[in-house]
Amino acid sequence: MVNKVILVGNLVRDAETINGSRGPVTRMRLATTTHWRDAEGNHREAPEYHNLVAFNRLAEICGQYCMKGRRIYTEGRLRTRDYEGQDGLRRTTTDVVLDVMRLLDRREGSGAEHAPGVEDPLAGTALHELAPPDDADVHGAVAEPALSGAASA
Repeated sequence: MVNKVILVGNLVRDAETINGSRGPVTRMRLATTTHWRDAEGNHREAPEYHNLVAFNRLAEICGQYCMKGRRIYTEGRLRTRDYEGQDGLRRTTTDVVLDVMRLLDRREGSGAEHAPGVEDPLAGTALHELAPPDDADVHGAVAEPALSGAASA
């Protein structure tokens, strides 16, 4: 089975980092856009918003460099979970748990504009970090069940 997601888009707000019991956890929101032409040939587009979560060292890096408006490349896996909202209702959400995040743009304030010939050290660099085996630090989510038994094909 394959559970892999690749997204390229712009962050809609600054990354938010908390210190969980197993290390840092960073949540982000990414906007992507789908483009097409309608029956009359008019250019159309529709935005889609994705919840991203990063753990450990990748969470630290995302918390430091992932600011509103930055364009990023991400690789990860889908995780759907249930939680109880502040109103007491049971809700379901789907997150992309990041394995890879790559900054695709150069931003002012990175220090590169102060030193001619020096580029943003993280622009275009892959930053790898695997998520921990369970994600219980995010909104009190229940850990994903471990697979037991041998069901091989």
